[in-house]
Amino acid sequence: MEPQNQKNMRERTPESIRGEETGEEQLIEAEEESQPLLEERLTLRKPLGILFDLGDTLLTYLKFDPEAGHAATLNIANNPSGYTVADIDNHIKKLNRDLIPRREKAQVEFHPHIIQRHVYEALHITFDRTPEEVERVFWRAATSWQPEPGIEYVLEILRNKNIPMGIVSNAAFCGNTLMWEIEQQGIADYFRFLMSSADYWVRKPHPLILETAAAKLGIKPVDIWYVGNSPQYDIAAAHNAGMGAVWYNRLEDPLDGPDPHVEIKSWREFLELVEGFYLKI
Repeated sequence: MEPQNQKNMRERTPESIRGEETGEEQLIEAEEESQPLLEERLTLRKPLGILFDLGDTLLTYLKFDPEAGHAATLNIANNPSGYTVADIDNHIKKLNRDLIPRREKAQVEFHPHIIQRHVYEALHITFDRTPEEVERVFWRAATSWQPEPGIEYVLEILRNKNIPMGIVSNAAFCGNTLMWEIEQQGIADYFRFLMSSADYWVRKPHPLILETAAAKLGIKPVDIWYVGNSPQYDIAAAHNAGMGAVWYNRLEDPLDGPDPHVEIKSWREFLELVEGFYLKI
């Protein structure tokens, strides 16, 4: 394998965390803080477990066409008043203008079936299917995905190393819907579980959802890596939960959140990083 690209895989340093503090201020803080805690926060450790984000990390997000989703759900609906795709779309946009800022501020998630009730019940639209089945109809019509380049090979290597893996995603769709998608993409068997924020009330960067994921793996957070493409959500959540923060930045976007422990620009780089830890004596 090629050697690691040190420019791409940037190790976090105390200076990058402390920002513009003076040397004296840094010294005072260092004396007040216990060294083991500081080392845990700054040092990327050998991963005994790995958690992944889903969208634009494991799977490439190709499209989101909500109007196609609404049209598909109306095709299976009892719609006595004859509401249109535009009517549903306008109703949801009105809800989102109010709810999304509240969601972001509180770091909580709304379950999709609750949103369905506020939309469909208000418009007297009913279904002869369960809310989860209606959600799946919308998902299949509105979204399109494909595996990120090289991810299947990497997951196979990680499984051969007996590294337990899970998925934690911020999503307004339930976990069963997301699991259905990764089953269609052929990668579901690599993971012990998938957690959607819609099922767990909180959303990244709140640490609780990752802390719960660590408990499900049975591994201390400090020995887990969380890998994701969003500094604001994924990297921040990893730090908040005390995990290794690995930024998957294939598109070479500018950093718009906290520094990761490591930045990678391909899954090949990620595999080299893991191999480096597992080859250490």
